Amino acid sequence: MPSTLRRAGFGFLVDGVQKEIRFTIRLRYNFRVAIGVLILLMGLMPGLFPAQRETANLHTPAFTSSANKSLQANPNIIFPELDLRHITSGLTKPTVVTNAGDGSNRLFIAEQTGHIRILVNGTIVPTPFLDISDLVGGGEAGLLGVAFHPDYASNGFFYVDYVNGKAETVVARYNVSAGDPNVADPASSYTILTQQQPGTGHNGGQLGFGPDGYLYIAFGDGGCCGDPNGNGQNLETWLGKLLRVDVNRDDFPGDPNRNYGLPSDNPFIGGSGLDEIWAYGLRNSWRFSFDRLTGDLFLADVGETNWEEINFQPAISAGGENYGWSVLEGRHCLHDMPRGTCNAFLNGKSTLPILEYNHSFGCSVIGGYRYRGESHPELQGIYLYGDYCSGRIWGALPRDDGTWQSEELLATGFNITTFGQDEAGELYVVDYNGDQSALYEIVSRRTAPRPRPSPAPRPTR
Repeated sequence: MPSTLRRAGFGFLVDGVQKEIRFTIRLRYNFRVAIGVLILLMGLMPGLFPAQRETANLHTPAFTSSANKSLQANPNIIFPELDLRHITSGLTKPTVVTNAGDGSNRLFIAEQTGHIRILVNGTIVPTPFLDISDLVGGGEAGLLGVAFHPDYASNGFFYVDYVNGKAETVVARYNVSAGDPNVADPASSYTILTQQQPGTGHNGGQLGFGPDGYLYIAFGDGGCCGDPNGNGQNLETWLGKLLRVDVNRDDFPGDPNRNYGLPSDNPFIGGSGLDEIWAYGLRNSWRFSFDRLTGDLFLADVGETNWEEINFQPAISAGGENYGWSVLEGRHCLHDMPRGTCNAFLNGKSTLPILEYNHSFGCSVIGGYRYRGESHPELQGIYLYGDYCSGRIWGALPRDDGTWQSEELLATGFNITTFGQDEAGELYVVDYNGDQSALYEIVSRRTAPRPRPSPAPRPTR
């Protein structure tokens, strides 16, 4: 494995990648040579192969989206070019960039090592907001998710997802300290739920509050090499799932490791399948986000053999979607067991991704956000996502028929581990490079970034 990938310690994003990339490149090359000969023989015009800024026209089933805006009705989609504005460096293995939604305009940056840092006016506050480095494990473990309660400004609650040294995923609540808004109370830990991980990879780790006020929690399948335990399609485990819980009540007062409520409209309540499950058929979802305008959910799932995918769930969904893993990888058959399952999944028994790409373009998809800021109107409504290995950033927009068009907008050269969004809807991207990791703001080349007011750093203890 190249040192640029080995340095990251993010094996869940790159497992088996080098061999697959070489195979895909050879296959793609041979295929293109054959097609080129055919073109010459038929006397066709050149131009079959994509240019550097390649447009991927993915024909996917139409869906009903609450985002039925003017951009969707535009048959001539034009994507702007992107640029990056350096914000800060010296971060250590950042995994999350988010905001508290409290009007402070602060950015909170989670580091895999167990620290949450605060960025104010382009400066990292010296004292970490939270330090749980003594709780997290190494390797692919660590601090993987952070989400602030919708009422954080009044209750001071935020939530973390980490994998500890015993290979347990822990989702826990913490409180901000009473005396300093830039420091959390490390003694306020309150367990929401735990999950034993069967292996060292595919931990998932994303947390996010939906527009319904419930906490969504992503779990990977917990395994390796084709989901050997079949967790993706097993509704009796949280592994390979997206969970949905109510953190404002406790339906399990006698269980110290289950301190949450069950939304009454979760799709498997009262039937087969665990009550917490909202969607299933996931390999290792790395970054999902809700469109802050429409409430639609975009969910990236890291592939294995050759295909990376972006899944979509409209805000009107009642949940229960099956995203296909490990019968399918993207829109392609992986395990046709029993025979005929792939055909069924490809024809209505699963929810197919709206976007996919193969490993000639990268190796591990990183889900992003739909731009809803004001500083760069050319980006309005574009869903941005990237790849950890290639550093590419793509933009995607829906067409009239519900299919999505995607185009490469920037080749960063980074190891991208996460995107971020501030309170104003502006977007950020991380270059993951050990203790020299950096944060950049994503901007459009057509408009200069506008400075936004931000409070001065407050003293910390």
